[in-house]
Amino acid sequence: MPIRDELPPRTGPWATRFDSEEAMIQAEDALREAALKNHDLSPILPFEEVYGEAEDCIGKATAITIDPRRPYDSSGEVNYVYADFSTRGLLYGVYRPAEEMEAEDGPENDADLWNTTLFPYPGGYEEIDPVAVPLADLGLDVPGVDRRFVNFCAAVLGVEAVDDLGILRKTFDLSWPDYQGVIRAGLLHLVTNQPITVGQWYGLTYVRFSDQRELTAYLAQVYAYLFDNFDAMPVAPR
Repeated sequence: MPIRDELPPRTGPWATRFDSEEAMIQAEDALREAALKNHDLSPILPFEEVYGEAEDCIGKATAITIDPRRPYDSSGEVNYVYADFSTRGLLYGVYRPAEEMEAEDGPENDADLWNTTLFPYPGGYEEIDPVAVPLADLGLDVPGVDRRFVNFCAAVLGVEAVDDLGILRKTFDLSWPDYQGVIRAGLLHLVTNQPITVGQWYGLTYVRFSDQRELTAYLAQVYAYLFDNFDAMPVAPR
């Protein structure tokens, strides 16, 4: 099973960080609470829900990218731009059930959940906002699928965590039965009916597939890996 350290580096469009330990702890506390409350291994929360409105979100995180409209300035230097988290910011958490968990129906407390990764990302640019996008816009308004599946796609299969899928698989079957049902139904729907285009998938995950066939094959492998004991971890394209 390949792990992150054995794979070539993967980078998204933004390099992000929390600006303080306090901001990171606030985010982790809120995301962990949401995970346990909603039975969701990959909760995503807007900045304002954790830090407050507008100016209260400033100084919590930094995101930097190369300006796609003008990559270089007049002197030939790389033209970096910073995200404005006061207008829209998202907090992503990816968790997994603890290996020694005793609960039979999914994690019940903090000790039952291990954190895989936690990161801030800017919103309000050209991406698909996983918190706000209507399920119907992604063709996901079908029985058995809810917002948790959008979070799974955006976070677990998103650019920052997709190479950690092998870590999740080890204890995925210890997660809440209703959560497993949502992920199963969502993956089956994507593979069978192909409602999401490769462009939409990139907007949601920042992982680019060359065509619909490649995306569908990958999602079929993810399904087999999580639910049918497929041995090899699917590796998304870079």
